[in-house]
Amino acid sequence: MKYLTIASLAFLVVSSSAFSQNAPPGNPVNTGFMAQQPNDRLASRLVGLSIQNNGNETIGDIDDIVLTDAGVVKAYVVSVGGFLGMGTKYVAIDPKSVALTRQDEKTWKATMNATKDQLKAAPEYKYESEWRKR
Repeated sequence: MKYLTIASLAFLVVSSSAFSQNAPPGNPVNTGFMAQQPNDRLASRLVGLSIQNNGNETIGDIDDIVLTDAGVVKAYVVSVGGFLGMGTKYVAIDPKSVALTRQDEKTWKATMNATKDQLKAAPEYKYESEWRKR
C-alpha cells in the first residue's frame, strides 16, 4: 500500500508539472482570463457611432451588433431615417463594408461607401429572435 501511495503521488507531481509546461508563458494555469491588447475594439464604443459616407455625410448609426454562436461579429444593425424614434428603419450591414478608424484614444470614425437612400432601400432587419431589442 505504501508503494502504491508513493507511486500515485509521483504520478500527480509529474503530470501537474507537464500540464504547467504547456500553459502560456506568465500564466501557469489557463484561467480563462485575457490580457488587454492595444488594438482591442469595444462594442460600447461602436454602438451609437454614426456612419458617414465618403462625402462625410451621416447616413446612419450603429444601433446594435449581431454575433454568431461562436461570438464573431456577423453584422452591424444600423438605424436609418426617422426622427425622434419615429419612422426609424434598421438594416444589417456586413462589418467588412464599414471602415473603422481610430481618431484618438477614445473616438472612432465609421465610414461606408453608400448613400442614405441605398441604406433606406436595403432589406429591413427585424428583431425576431429571443434576443429582441427592448
